[in-house]
Amino acid sequence: MMTFDKNDAPILIVLGQSNAHAHATQLPAGERIETPLKNVHGLSREFNQYYDIDDVTWSGFTSGGMNLGETQDHTCCLANVFAAKWQAAIDAGEQLPDLYVIQVSIGGQGIAEFEVHGWNMWYAMREPKLKPGPFPEADISLYPLTTNILSLAMINLIAAGKRPRVIGLHWNHFETECHTGSRALNQAEENYKNLFWGFFTALGSDQTGKGIPLYLYRPLTENYEPNRLEKMSALFDGFASTYADCRILDLRESGLYNDTPKTHGIFQNDGIHYTPDAHRWFAERQWNDIFNK
Repeated sequence: MMTFDKNDAPILIVLGQSNAHAHATQLPAGERIETPLKNVHGLSREFNQYYDIDDVTWSGFTSGGMNLGETQDHTCCLANVFAAKWQAAIDAGEQLPDLYVIQVSIGGQGIAEFEVHGWNMWYAMREPKLKPGPFPEADISLYPLTTNILSLAMINLIAAGKRPRVIGLHWNHFETECHTGSRALNQAEENYKNLFWGFFTALGSDQTGKGIPLYLYRPLTENYEPNRLEKMSALFDGFASTYADCRILDLRESGLYNDTPKTHGIFQNDGIHYTPDAHRWFAERQWNDIFNK
């Protein structure tokens, strides 16, 4: 269980590809966060989707405009659901500090240098590019953008007299390497280590990620060859034993998972993108991990 002091600044970070922002889902009209939250803050595309800024600009969190990758807004994703839950707890009288949320994701982007489509905006050594827009128009080198934003966010909060505390660094991604296979899958371990090392360093940690709860997502889709999924799953298990505080979110542990072919009660009809209920479970797991429920 985590406890917080008044000067603490809990940070939720959500990174990855389409499932990180809950592709093809929408919050019910009554759950959309269109009035900025008072006690939850995010980084808007308007003020922060740049390489050349020397400070981040926090805004009251909304469910639109806060992903520094692509432009799918008001989705039923971990970040939006968790932000609403945090604000509701404060409104109900719980003594919690303000929450800070950082989101960066674009659909279909791998971590290898080159794959079938050639995009791979998460490749750590990719030439810096920044073309904002919706998928598939966006063309952003996500690693340099993200590491810069994470570092600036930490500096900003420290300068404000706060103690940054990462409550979750979520990496919701594995699909592109499984889809492509071959070289991308064989080099996945090295590429992931480079990626995570950059995130940890930007957040002021070491190569083990000490003090950074890293969340990975168990590969459960049937859309790819089983041996590729097994290799990726084994790689994640290795990370869980290597990094100081790494855990794997496994939807088979939820009450949602069933034997329905392809969807298994957790995927939309395409068999790869999670349902809104699955994303709500992720948010609940993050909450329970903090408060030991």
